[in-house]
Amino acid sequence: MVGSGGSGRRRSDADLLIAGAYEVEWRNSVAGGGGLASFNVIDHRHGRRDLMAVQVKQAAPARALPLSVLTGVHIENLLVPLAHGRAQGPDGGVAWFVVTPQPPGAVISAPADGFRPWSERELVDFVLRPAALVLDALATLGVSHRAIRPDNMFQPRGGQPVTLGCAWAGPPACLQPAVFEPPYAAMCHPSGRGEGTIADDVYALGVLLITLAGGRLPMSGLDDDAVIRRKLELGSFAAISAGFRLPSVISDLARGMLAEDPDHRPLPVLLADPMAARARRVAARPTQRAQRALEIGDHQIWDARTLGYAIARAPEAGVRLLRGLDVENWLRRSLGDAGLGARIEEAVRSRAIDHATDSGKADALLVMRAAAILDPLAPLCWRGLALQPDGIGTLIAHVGPRGSSDASVQTDMEAAIQAIVQLEAPAIWANAGSRRDNVAAAQIDARQLRLLLKIAGWAGGLPRLAYALNPLLPCRSALVGGDCVVRLQDLMPALEANAGAADFVVDQEVAAFISARSTNRMDQEFVILSQTEDADIDPPGHRGLAQLRILARLCAQDESAAWPALARAALRPARPALTQWRSLTTRSMREAGLVAAVERGSIAAMLAILENQEAHARDADGVRNAEQELGHIAHELHHLAARKRDRALQAQATGQEVAAAIGIMVLAISAVVTALP
Repeated sequence: MVGSGGSGRRRSDADLLIAGAYEVEWRNSVAGGGGLASFNVIDHRHGRRDLMAVQVKQAAPARALPLSVLTGVHIENLLVPLAHGRAQGPDGGVAWFVVTPQPPGAVISAPADGFRPWSERELVDFVLRPAALVLDALATLGVSHRAIRPDNMFQPRGGQPVTLGCAWAGPPACLQPAVFEPPYAAMCHPSGRGEGTIADDVYALGVLLITLAGGRLPMSGLDDDAVIRRKLELGSFAAISAGFRLPSVISDLARGMLAEDPDHRPLPVLLADPMAARARRVAARPTQRAQRALEIGDHQIWDARTLGYAIARAPEAGVRLLRGLDVENWLRRSLGDAGLGARIEEAVRSRAIDHATDSGKADALLVMRAAAILDPLAPLCWRGLALQPDGIGTLIAHVGPRGSSDASVQTDMEAAIQAIVQLEAPAIWANAGSRRDNVAAAQIDARQLRLLLKIAGWAGGLPRLAYALNPLLPCRSALVGGDCVVRLQDLMPALEANAGAADFVVDQEVAAFISARSTNRMDQEFVILSQTEDADIDPPGHRGLAQLRILARLCAQDESAAWPALARAALRPARPALTQWRSLTTRSMREAGLVAAVERGSIAAMLAILENQEAHARDADGVRNAEQELGHIAHELHHLAARKRDRALQAQATGQEVAAAIGIMVLAISAVVTALP
């Protein structure tokens, strides 16, 4: 197995067994991953050989909610997850896998040149009923499938029910063709479609019935944009079933399953009894068409929903039409909907008086509001990017860390996501549509995202959002060397294995990962790390000390482990902190202890040496005592100097007196001599 630690921690074979039992035979690939690589699995606990492991892509994290709810739950005719975790991958590295049973048979795929149409009985007995029972079980557990399509449905052999494939190893609906998704999901970025609901699965199942009944894929040859426009203009059922001769029962069922409003689609429990579902059809209101078309670019618009989509797709042209009152006038006069016209007028007026937001963002908000007003089912649309609010996390994961993909595209996506979160756009979007059920919940969620984004230092920003919203997203830092680090406990071994000449083994991605996964708050340390080396912060080596504090807290998970490579790397930026000891003797002793701790690979001991408060107190006491002694010496020297000056003055005065006396004596003697005869 591949080593992942220094002398203190190495990967064992058991480390790379998923849930301690499942070994991925990465040399033995199998079919059935639904578009993702899948491999045979050996079950060391129960001896099963009918399992597979679906590999999770680095920038497309597995679905945490279904995995937590469904793992270990048995649902007939569904490839349920049995476990998920790290294992050795086909490239020799480590990847994340989702373990499920292998499919019971081949896919019921739809080749481009067509296939044998299924009969009405086959569709009802072997597709509709078993799939409806699966969806009903999922609805009871509060999760969706979001991967119902021909290449992810399996049948052992003719005359047996189909099995729904794995849908847990990637973001929901990320691999779904536009034809199998409702327009409001199909127009979203594939990584930002969100969890959706069982009603979306019912829609995909309806498309599947038409596909199998007709013996070919509907609307083949059209790009996603054309598929969405046709669905919006004609209605989903009319667009998808065009050119198909369907059995009457399938036609009636599919018409209800493809209802534009998800609330009008039959529940899975009702679909399990097709006759009852066929009798309970909700009459949908036909799309209101305008008397004349409104042109946006090369497209002619005849209804409100298509107009909302066109504005979202071409936001610059949409802003010109909105602010020029073309849209409002068209809604009132040609479409005959004064209510929609009034709401658009209000949105435009709000834009005109909004001086707190810069012009570009204000225009983006106007387009977002207009799209939601014109189509209450539309997703959040921001400068050509469409997404569901609960797809923000997977969309950030798709963008990846800075420098991992096309720079211009990455920058645009980052700017769009950052603006959406900063302005709490999901709450504004929810309030703009007339059918938003829980605006209060949207406001709370939007506020939480903005607060995470605003956290100072490396503990916040888009990287923090990426890990907070994706519990199964691997650490994206280059410092882990491409290792698959999803759990906090796997971070230190990866950092140890890849610690090299760099002084710092914690960067912004590592910091954000730790902040999202750890219960210990280290925001202050991450603020220090985000600053420059010459920042005016004491003590010396402040960034190195902050890194040591972070690593020491991570080491607390396994106090017996040694991390020599990390210790050597962390020593270099932390060594300047030794200068805080004024005593040269103490500093020398501390440095020797620090080197010994590095040799042992003990980061906790390194931190204890550099941040020993008692030692600092003793050193400070020694400094104070030395300063006091110096003060006494200076005082004595000053006193001696003062006495020396006094003696000099006294000597000078005495000398003057002696000189005067001598002078007097000389004068007296001279007088006596002069008086002598």
